[in-house]
Amino acid sequence: MTISRRVLAVLVAAACVVLGLAASTATAVPRQAADVSTLGQITLQSVSNGRALDVQNGTPGAGSILVTNSAPGYDESWHVGAEGSDASFTVVNNTTGECVDSGLPLRQQPCDGRASELWYFQPIAGSAQHAFMIRHEGDSNCLDLWYNAQYDDAWTDSYGCNGSTAQQWVLPATAYQSAWNLAVDHAATQCQGTPSSCSWTATAQSPAAPLPTVCVSPVWYNATSAPVPWTFSINNTTGWASTIGFSLTSELTAGTAAALQAKVSTTVSGSTTLNISQTLGNSLTLTVPTAQYGWVALSELATQITGDWTFDTQGFPWTADDTVTVPLTTDPSGAASIYVARTSPTFTSCSA
Repeated sequence: MTISRRVLAVLVAAACVVLGLAASTATAVPRQAADVSTLGQITLQSVSNGRALDVQNGTPGAGSILVTNSAPGYDESWHVGAEGSDASFTVVNNTTGECVDSGLPLRQQPCDGRASELWYFQPIAGSAQHAFMIRHEGDSNCLDLWYNAQYDDAWTDSYGCNGSTAQQWVLPATAYQSAWNLAVDHAATQCQGTPSSCSWTATAQSPAAPLPTVCVSPVWYNATSAPVPWTFSINNTTGWASTIGFSLTSELTAGTAAALQAKVSTTVSGSTTLNISQTLGNSLTLTVPTAQYGWVALSELATQITGDWTFDTQGFPWTADDTVTVPLTTDPSGAASIYVARTSPTFTSCSA
């Protein structure tokens, strides 16, 4: 990918020195994160036998076997617990407070951060019931109805995923979208590390526009009796944001989220970048007048790409329509991401 270079003009003392683009501000698309409140009182119903995940005989202690039972069962209410950075999570029983632990059979165990208690959602492509696989984070095995049993008190286990109905689970309708968002979050994280696990086809791109201005340097106050040239180090934040779920908006360096960029940049009109400072530089010198504040802000150009993601985890592909906000260095119309060097007697916010 070719990234254009931009020569920064010499900065002089001024209330506001703007380099480059002058355009109206566009609002970034907000991240539609999983609403945890909708995942606080859920049942996990087997597509195969129609029964819900339950604690055998309602036994509250650690080590109790997890089974499927007809409603109302004993302890069939669960919630999504602590999330990992990759959108994996624990599955916690609302009555016993214990977590689903992988193995044969599945058992409830104290929620103590052990790796065997982390799971993730994967939608079943074409499922009329909007069912999910519930897969173990460590080995990607599926929460499984043991021997596809069709009776109450049937054991459950974690077993290699095979696409059968014994490994398909339905959540309440009110929880579906949040579970879907968590699934996209997790798949997008896998996409970053394993490019072969995802692909992208764009169907539309919006005109490029600047995102809200943000601070990218410390704010410094000149308390001396004379103007002072001050070199501001720049630590910009850039990234990707999605209307479905995943958000990759951390301090990015070369290589971070590279797989996602590779998928998106092949379909974007304009120069994408992981790190604006690689193009615009990582410091600016500004003369700050006496008794004034000085700082550097970033007006970042971005575009919205609508298209179809395909995620494939070990042979079970599924798709998600998505709109992704992608930062640009430049676009064909000549607009560009820019630094804004500012001084003022007062400081309230970067956009002031």
